[in-house]
Amino acid sequence: MGSQFSGSDLDLAPLPPKDFIASLRTGKIRPFGGVKGLSSAINKQPRQGKIRLTAGGLEGDERQYINHNSPDNAIHQYDPRHYEEWKNILPERAHKFKVGAFGENISSAHLSEANLCLGDKFRLGPDAIVQVTMLRQPCYKLNHRFEYKKMSRLIQSTGFTGWYYRVLRGGDVQEGDPIELIERINPRWPLLRIHSILYTDSNNMEAIEEISKLEGLSREFLNLTRNRLSKGIENMNQRLLGNFAVPWHLYKLVEKTRLTPRVQKFIFEPEESNTDVKDLNFGRFPHVRLRFGPDSKFTRAYSVVSGDMRSFELGIAKDDDSRGGSLYLHDDFKIGDILEVAKGHTAVIPIITSDQIDTPTRHIFILGGIGVTAFIGEIRALEKISADFEIHYAVRSKKEAAYLDHLPASRTTIYAKSEGKRLDAAALIPSPDDCGDNCKTLVYCCGPSSLLAACRDATTKLGYPRSQTHFEEFGGAGTGTGDPFEAEIKNTGEVLQVPREKSLLDILNEAGFEIESSCLVGNCGTCMVDVCKGKVVHQGVALEDEQKESSMLACVSRGKGRIVIDC
Repeated sequence: MGSQFSGSDLDLAPLPPKDFIASLRTGKIRPFGGVKGLSSAINKQPRQGKIRLTAGGLEGDERQYINHNSPDNAIHQYDPRHYEEWKNILPERAHKFKVGAFGENISSAHLSEANLCLGDKFRLGPDAIVQVTMLRQPCYKLNHRFEYKKMSRLIQSTGFTGWYYRVLRGGDVQEGDPIELIERINPRWPLLRIHSILYTDSNNMEAIEEISKLEGLSREFLNLTRNRLSKGIENMNQRLLGNFAVPWHLYKLVEKTRLTPRVQKFIFEPEESNTDVKDLNFGRFPHVRLRFGPDSKFTRAYSVVSGDMRSFELGIAKDDDSRGGSLYLHDDFKIGDILEVAKGHTAVIPIITSDQIDTPTRHIFILGGIGVTAFIGEIRALEKISADFEIHYAVRSKKEAAYLDHLPASRTTIYAKSEGKRLDAAALIPSPDDCGDNCKTLVYCCGPSSLLAACRDATTKLGYPRSQTHFEEFGGAGTGTGDPFEAEIKNTGEVLQVPREKSLLDILNEAGFEIESSCLVGNCGTCMVDVCKGKVVHQGVALEDEQKESSMLACVSRGKGRIVIDC
């Protein structure tokens, strides 16, 4: 190491203590945050044993953002001591702050933004050499990660950002390997000082110019400093807020009315009168996501009966097998209570409508129980244009048939199990073009998993294209339970037993994999994992047919025998 390490100048950054790799993590690009169109590889999982490190980063690691794919951003490290500080700053989100939450590849005990300088070179393990290229610029995806709309700004203001390395020489690395500083080329430029100039003393153009000339600086930050020198301070809102605003808003329950022995009506309004709710109106097949319960740990999706984001109605059945959602709402949630609400996004392809095609159209609705709520708006719209439609509604008994007053009696047939009248989906669904010359039949279905499976089987056998079917699975449909199977983890060879009463998602999270999830019923795709080998019984609607060849939804789908997965 050069003579600069022995200098007495107070401007010199402190040298980091001897350190070791405490953890290594890699991740795959996945749907993220339950927001349509948003994806990330931030949910990185622990890796054991030797991992190959190359100029592109750790073997098996993916990065979604184009700048993160640069060799200058090959590895991200985060100081785990910051997690305790975050728990004090945001105690209501303390359960989210644990190693890996910031999407870091490496953790160690002693390295920090205070004792690292831009350009520092380290030996990782016996062979690999890496160089510090810049601190991390927080972006809007961290708002979604921690479900707090000010998170990215807060990270930027605190300086708890973490930092990036480029790989100068590859090699194998593993937990426990030493991290040895071998050269310091910019001893007066610790990352904390750079952070202060970029985001606090941001008009200090003389210092910005110095940073732009530092050896080892990443190309991304070289461009940033040059642009700031020529054009002034950049607008940071796009990076910090993005195009995806954090969707959660506080809503108050203003009405709770029992409709049947098992179904109650819930009407919600914004808690704050000045709430800026974008896109107030719902689209077709509307639903919302609710986050509630102790510590706001429950997230469930429910179809909207009517209204918009200024006031909307939900019809929710009390489910005997509830995982906490309907039981909590029915038994514990009272008028005046508050929860968080986000507009839902459906992952399925929209069904053809009468005004989108030139041929006559016949609409067949096959509904079970509270599944009626999924299509009340669609039925109302079809009734207004005098469309050709029919409704088949299966219930336990007629007294449990909720929302009958919203359905036209002349178009509706009730199938009450208590009266021995059962709905046979196969008998009700004709061939796709059976309604006459140049006529198309559209099939809609929502209800228990057995009804959905029957409708899928029937439409598949009859050759229905996806554009002529629409299946909704909100609420209790699809719990991820079923025949037991084994899931082998590709990277480690560990074999997890998935019992009948638990989902793969449950087992993976219990095993410490911390798989992201949102809707829990197969609609959003957030919990998708790669399937490397074995057969899968697919449930849910988030995956396209081609995706099912190599992926599965951990919340609802199940393997057969043993499958090999990569998560």
